[in-house]
Amino acid sequence: MKFNSAELLEGACTPELITDPLRTYISEARFFKNLILTDVSKLSRGSYLIEVGSGIGLLSLHLASLGFEVTAFEPQSSGFNHMNEMRSLISENWMPPVPQVEFREAILEQETKLEKNADYIFAINVIEHVHDYEDLITRAIKAKTPTATLRIICPNYSIPYEPHFNIPIIFTKTFTKFIFGHKIRGSKIPNSEEFWDDLSWPTQRGLRNMLKSKGWNVEFSRDATHAYLNRVLADSDFIIRKGLIVGSLFKVISHLPKVVRFVPYSLLPIIDCRITNASQSK
Repeated sequence: MKFNSAELLEGACTPELITDPLRTYISEARFFKNLILTDVSKLSRGSYLIEVGSGIGLLSLHLASLGFEVTAFEPQSSGFNHMNEMRSLISENWMPPVPQVEFREAILEQETKLEKNADYIFAINVIEHVHDYEDLITRAIKAKTPTATLRIICPNYSIPYEPHFNIPIIFTKTFTKFIFGHKIRGSKIPNSEEFWDDLSWPTQRGLRNMLKSKGWNVEFSRDATHAYLNRVLADSDFIIRKGLIVGSLFKVISHLPKVVRFVPYSLLPIIDCRITNASQSK
């Protein structure tokens, strides 16, 4: 059965080859698609986009199918070595013509050679996997045009919950591992301990202070948090993945969407920000 990104991302088809964990990644791409389209729909077709941390590449392929030029970076790192296999599986079963995306098995870094600067860059659930995410953000800002936006969405570790392992945070990363080491080691995540060690635990306050210290303009948003609350009401698989306790908590919170507008950005579970007009680093 052949398919395209529109069918997969709208849930219009479920080919037999779509099994766990591929189904999970498709679900994530489906969720984040609308958040990104809010930005790129304002750009003209043919605009140049960069995705930092593209995973299985489905979102990048979808954007390319809409007429955008896309470069997608996805390094082979701990817990994510299966991404290339999934991306190949999707491309091989794509209804021709397959959108052209330049996939690079690397992180966006100083040595990266780009023919031109991007009109839009986005990084979804990426910086929490990068020890030195300040350097990654710096590289991303240098890779965009002066008028372009860098969109970052990631968990806010000010909330005492680790979303990859579905465990509470107990004071520090070291102490949390001491308490929940058995669950970390027994996780289905490949190379789970190395995966854990790579996590950087970003917070909204820390990210805000770092960006402002560099002289960059940043605007935080509640859009991703609102989208997550709506997702809780519509996506039962998402609740199952999060477990009974966390899933039940999300369900309770989802019935209080109006409260979110009064919650400080530093206490929202999701960091969602747009970075623009980068100035010279101080």
